[in-house]
Amino acid sequence: MTLPTSDPPAAPARPPRRQPPDVRREQILDAAERVLVERGLAATTMADVAEAAAVAKGTVYLYFESKAELLAGLRARYFERFAALLGDPPDPARVANPTAARVGRLVAASFDFALANHALHHVLFHEAGFGEADAFARIRVLLAELVEAGLASGEIQVADPDLATEFLLHGLHGVLVAATHRPRSQPRRAVALVTQLICQALGVRTPGGARSGPSS
Repeated sequence: MTLPTSDPPAAPARPPRRQPPDVRREQILDAAERVLVERGLAATTMADVAEAAAVAKGTVYLYFESKAELLAGLRARYFERFAALLGDPPDPARVANPTAARVGRLVAASFDFALANHALHHVLFHEAGFGEADAFARIRVLLAELVEAGLASGEIQVADPDLATEFLLHGLHGVLVAATHRPRSQPRRAVALVTQLICQALGVRTPGGARSGPSS
């Protein structure tokens, strides 16, 4: 009597040996993220990244000449992904209060991104020795653009745009740090409250023409 035989287990799928350069670069960055978050910056080598990406070590060096350049690529992609969450600014022709809408979108994206990428942020900036000014440079630019656009449209009134930008940046940063270390049970409520605080600080017009603030 012949016993039935089972098929041998399939071998783990490996990525095709030849990939378009942009696909291979993303594959290496994805692998680097995983390894860095798991092992930390000091314990991660380029060979570790190559193994995780299922490519030869020399292939990694074709795209990134050093570990520092690999980290720079990860930081650039980090900010690109954050900016992508924001999308295009609201259309004033379709949105009654575009500055308020823009503030809400920025705060919500900041919370979501900070909570989802806390471990990666720690590796790319804190472990790598980047100061907070460098880590939040992109958000500062977005806040400055928001303030400038609001001033131009007459939706906000601040005496010193640069000071207002710095105030908002550090206030938002402080809230995000607290949120990542002590997650709230109702994050959407926190987003709404922070959005309201920023609108009040900027005197953003609310529907009906009134300004948001203590005296409104």
